[in-house]
Amino acid sequence: MSQEQRQAGLASELSRASGPQFECLADFVREFIARSCARRVDGRTRVWSARWWDSPEAVLRLGGLWQAWEELKDVPGGASLWFRDHADYHLGVLFSPDGPFEASPDVRESTSRRGDDLPCTPPPPGHKVSRRR
Repeated sequence: MSQEQRQAGLASELSRASGPQFECLADFVREFIARSCARRVDGRTRVWSARWWDSPEAVLRLGGLWQAWEELKDVPGGASLWFRDHADYHLGVLFSPDGPFEASPDVRESTSRRGDDLPCTPPPPGHKVSRRR
């Protein structure tokens, strides 16, 4: 069994033992991504949409990040692995001017200063990103 397979198995065991940290994707984005991955977003060189849940690609990417976080959060070094193997890549795509938010109508208003939380508009009631696990 390889080191990666052992780590994946351990991550899976630990996440089942401790349970999920976030109940839904909307909570993960609002409480974790928007706070811990806050960047200067100017709407030109780095973009974000407060209505991230309107983009199918963003929902898939953020959902993948959530799933990976829940698997790695309790593993020693898991946060580092999560950033290196998952977040750095997907957040780069999400923040890219030609990424999934390129055509979002609110991209010019969805700006933030470095250190500020990323703007997040709550999804409409019943939206799939608000459904609990």
